[in-house]
Amino acid sequence: MPYGRSYTSHAMAVELVDLFRHQLEMCRLRPEELCLCITDTAWNPAYAAACMGAAHALGAQAYQLVFPTDRLLPTKSLASSWREADLIVYMTSHTLHYRPEIRAALDAGTRVLCVMQPIHVMQRLKADPEVRRRTRAGAELLDAARIIRITSDAGTDLVMDKTGRPGLAHYGAADQPGHLDFWGAAMAQSAQMEFTLEGQLVLDVGDCCFFLGRLVEDPVVITFREGRAVSFDGGLDAFLIKSALEEAGGEAAFVAGHMAWGTDQRAKWLQPLIQTPDAGGGGADTEGYYGAIQIEIGSNNDVVFGGRNASPAHLGLCFRNSSLALDGHPIIERGEFVIESLR
Repeated sequence: MPYGRSYTSHAMAVELVDLFRHQLEMCRLRPEELCLCITDTAWNPAYAAACMGAAHALGAQAYQLVFPTDRLLPTKSLASSWREADLIVYMTSHTLHYRPEIRAALDAGTRVLCVMQPIHVMQRLKADPEVRRRTRAGAELLDAARIIRITSDAGTDLVMDKTGRPGLAHYGAADQPGHLDFWGAAMAQSAQMEFTLEGQLVLDVGDCCFFLGRLVEDPVVITFREGRAVSFDGGLDAFLIKSALEEAGGEAAFVAGHMAWGTDQRAKWLQPLIQTPDAGGGGADTEGYYGAIQIEIGSNNDVVFGGRNASPAHLGLCFRNSSLALDGHPIIERGEFVIESLR
């Protein structure tokens, strides 16, 4: 049974205005700027209503755009309207961060914030200046690096090459021109070069596949060769992970997409066990957990990663108590940051 409270009433919009106002202020929404609030016919209407109310309270212009959920998005007018907005806040199951119109808007300087988490997660993981500081510091180190190595006492030993790929900082606030972010996010991450990941990933007891909302019960060993997951050894969890990739279909589903480390001390590792009926519950906590590392298998071709692997699969595997080095320099040792600026 779900233990986290689920919020579904549109009447709650009144109570959410202050929360959205905080987030829009962290996104540096200014008076007379235009905030475009995008939602769909199935999403909780309180999100977009509170967003528009918060934007108006800050003196900005704002309006809502409501998409259908049962058909493809229209091809006309999106590019022009999105490019003219100063801040886009989208609260929809449509993955707009894969759309070329969003890429064009970002190139024009529009800021974009994705809002996908349940309200109780959004309240706890609202944008925080300290999380932003340490995430940016980590992304700068990652951006300058070429070779990433991840190890653990459980047996993980992975090496990958990210030469030329950007180090990205996601901290829950679209506060710079051309920046896309995700409410609740707290990650320094990068899409390594495709087909360069080599070695084995060992998920230990208590590690997480948040796509399945599941903590690992028995160790899982995933072997990568030339960037592809080629074997899955273990019990039920190995079977479920492999099956999820098989159901996505195609060879691209088994290609490693990106890596990340978490930067938010407020994140809860056990959030996947406290699921609510709301979409996306727990993902932000698991990905952003302080000192945890993630290897994602599947797509990395969204508008920010700059990768080339397109797939319906996007399966994040998060694990604690591991170590990470950039070009031979330790960054995380057994889940603890060793560089002062990242603490």
